[in-house]
Amino acid sequence: MERTVRLLSGLPPYGAMAAAFPPEWDYLGREGTVVEFKTETGTWVANFRPGFGGLQFACLLPNRVNAIVIAKGDLWIIDLSTRTAVRKLPAIDAMWEAQNPEGWVVSRQGIALARFGPHGLMWHTRRLSWDGFDQVEIDQGELRGLAWSPLDDKWYPFNVELGTGKSAGGSYFREDTEGWEVLAG
Repeated sequence: MERTVRLLSGLPPYGAMAAAFPPEWDYLGREGTVVEFKTETGTWVANFRPGFGGLQFACLLPNRVNAIVIAKGDLWIIDLSTRTAVRKLPAIDAMWEAQNPEGWVVSRQGIALARFGPHGLMWHTRRLSWDGFDQVEIDQGELRGLAWSPLDDKWYPFNVELGTGKSAGGSYFREDTEGWEVLAG
């Protein structure tokens, strides 16, 4: 059986109870982002507590061992073998597909970027924008775009190396004031 992941419109009315993430999420019978996982050992359903808004997405990671779920902005990495999940990032509002290696770059509330690849989180940028990105494009191993600044009502160019996460430019302070930057080795 090939492994698959798909968003469901709600909790199934039959079968085993959905696994809740985080575990305390199902105590009051709430329904969040519901995802079905099919693996060699069977099919199971998970119910993810939603974030405060943002993307809804579910897909296998390129390693086909793990999956990524974005539940209304909260990004989770799921280990399909152990049926466990770890919440990695909040406030995901946009994503772009990247290659070499396969994966995605995600926007954290329009202020910072992170890259997920075959085995999970590859890097996370410092804060690049005060409030939003525009004209984002990926080309020749680099992500480029514009970062908004309300201080002077202007867009500022930035770029990020896809392999390392090293960034330049942007509208926010040039130093990593939040301690978010994690570069790939």
